[in-house]
Amino acid sequence: MNFLSSPHCAILISTVLLFGVSGHAAEKYDNPTPWSYQRLQRPAIPATTDTAWPKDDLDRFILARLEKENLRPIGDAPRAILIRRASFDLRGLPPSQSEVDAFLRDPSSDDAAFAKVVDAFLQSERFGERWARHWLDVVRYADSVGRVWNAPFLYAARYRDWVIDSFNDDKPYNRFVAEQIAGDLLPAKTVLQRRDQIVGTGMLALGSMNLQEGDYEQHLLDQVDDQIDVVSRAFMGITVACARCHDHKTEPVTTRDYYALAGIFYSSRTLSGTPNRNDGVAGGYVSPEALVDLPTELDEAVGPPQKLPAGLHSMDDIRELGNPKQTIRYDHDPHFCMGVIDAEIKDCEIAIGGDPHDRDTAPNRGELKLPALPPMPKVPAQSSGRLEFAQWLTQPTHPLTSRVMVNRLWQHLFGEGLVRTPDDFGITGADPTHPELLDHLAIRFVTNGWSVKKMIREMMLSHTYRLATTGNPEHPDAGNKLRWRQNPKRLELEPLRDTLLQLAGQLTFDRPEGIQVAGTGGKGRHGITRGLLGIEEPYRTIYLPVVRDNIPELFSTFDFPGPTQIKGQRDVTTVAPQALFFMNNPFVEQLSAQIAEKAGKDTQAIYKLILGRDPTSEEITGARDLDDQTLVQALLGTAEFRYVF
Repeated sequence: MNFLSSPHCAILISTVLLFGVSGHAAEKYDNPTPWSYQRLQRPAIPATTDTAWPKDDLDRFILARLEKENLRPIGDAPRAILIRRASFDLRGLPPSQSEVDAFLRDPSSDDAAFAKVVDAFLQSERFGERWARHWLDVVRYADSVGRVWNAPFLYAARYRDWVIDSFNDDKPYNRFVAEQIAGDLLPAKTVLQRRDQIVGTGMLALGSMNLQEGDYEQHLLDQVDDQIDVVSRAFMGITVACARCHDHKTEPVTTRDYYALAGIFYSSRTLSGTPNRNDGVAGGYVSPEALVDLPTELDEAVGPPQKLPAGLHSMDDIRELGNPKQTIRYDHDPHFCMGVIDAEIKDCEIAIGGDPHDRDTAPNRGELKLPALPPMPKVPAQSSGRLEFAQWLTQPTHPLTSRVMVNRLWQHLFGEGLVRTPDDFGITGADPTHPELLDHLAIRFVTNGWSVKKMIREMMLSHTYRLATTGNPEHPDAGNKLRWRQNPKRLELEPLRDTLLQLAGQLTFDRPEGIQVAGTGGKGRHGITRGLLGIEEPYRTIYLPVVRDNIPELFSTFDFPGPTQIKGQRDVTTVAPQALFFMNNPFVEQLSAQIAEKAGKDTQAIYKLILGRDPTSEEITGARDLDDQTLVQALLGTAEFRYVF
């Protein structure tokens, strides 16, 4: 099959061919070194006329820019608003009434009182569940492969839980990155540590692949392309995959650069978590040194039945079941995971025009020649290069790794990144609104040991974070590019659903056990794999299976990203089904009745429980004409509930 263009950049190429590069992008492309490739610069801390307002250096950068435009920041959000904002930002759930009362009564200064709140929320195990979901959006997490033969990823959830635990443990971000690329190659002090590191490489095995592809080399190159795309965009914010068939149209990335990187993953074996019983120790899925069971390739899932674990059927078996609705359940083995290990070591020949059977000379693995970026360490002859690539990405002087992650953290706390295109720091991406602040934070991030929690804490204790959200369409900076106020943020699917369950007293913080996906006989989008946990289950939403091409309607209604996409920033749409969900969805109706019962069918208690405040006299009067369940549903549909201010 001759690929004329990479699937990851088809839209970009079409746009360039039809309309050309925009004037702004063309101007940036004339510069051989884009801003994001340039080394980190430690900026001077700016002076401000108002010396009382800034709490720290972050605030000084913000205020200095505002003062330059003769603007002032808005006033602070009141404590009741602030604790709700912090709770949803850090835990994805509203604060309890006791937490609110304690914060409101705290006689300490606002700075000291809020620091106590932030520190407590950062130590909550709910923090990892909240922030792991942000990361899973970036790495296109799913529990099935997607496409026509939507085979299940039986052990994807181990990677999901690894991400949750990594955020809760405040695993240094450089280590977090390295383990996802080369966890199997990193030294480990214990068996448990090595197991943990191997699970991290599951990120590379989560791509949506066409299992019907009859050309093995094409399938392998597609898999490598997916891995290059997720690694380059997640960690560096650049679209290297667009150079698969030709030199990148807008980035300083050549096809030789692409295949120098491709050779690294071409020399690695992608594992799905289904055991190949013929591998044994010699095949590499069992490490006699560490006693760690490793999984085998995805294609083992469609191999001879005798190779499959109990409960797992091949696609031939599925066709022979006769009953297309028969559920196929899978046994769970805690020793297996998804991930990668080194395979046959070889460079990847350039596929001319993307054609796997029209090849040119292979560049050496790891010989990337990107302008201004430090060179990669030389890859040893018997190494895939993943370890060297991970070391290169996580060196303190790499200009992209820390900038991209700091921007992601800022985006989730302030509603929009300092770079508005979190997955694109390249020519076609947005320039930073505050480049000096971005570099200041990136350097602080590295200096503080790549600690995500420390960086989040620093951002949240700033005066900038604590500003009110009140907007003004007549303001000179109505779009808030200069950060004179906070941005209101609409609750995403996960905190919305989780909060409904919590308010009704139905939410559990347990993790579901075993494999939560099942197969169903027959062909088609809904015929292969489905999740065993529905939206009515009491678990946090992050634990519900994400089956590609079979996402629950509720997910898409509230802008859950397609799990084949790398999505660092979710879309925010306003559509009629969102309002209808609160009006007549059976799930909401059931929970609303339970919420009303929990509140003792008392109007004041209902307001306090849902909105965290007492009703006004006008609201009490208006509520007299509504039964309690209807009142609950009405409040759940309000902007005051659905937004964080």
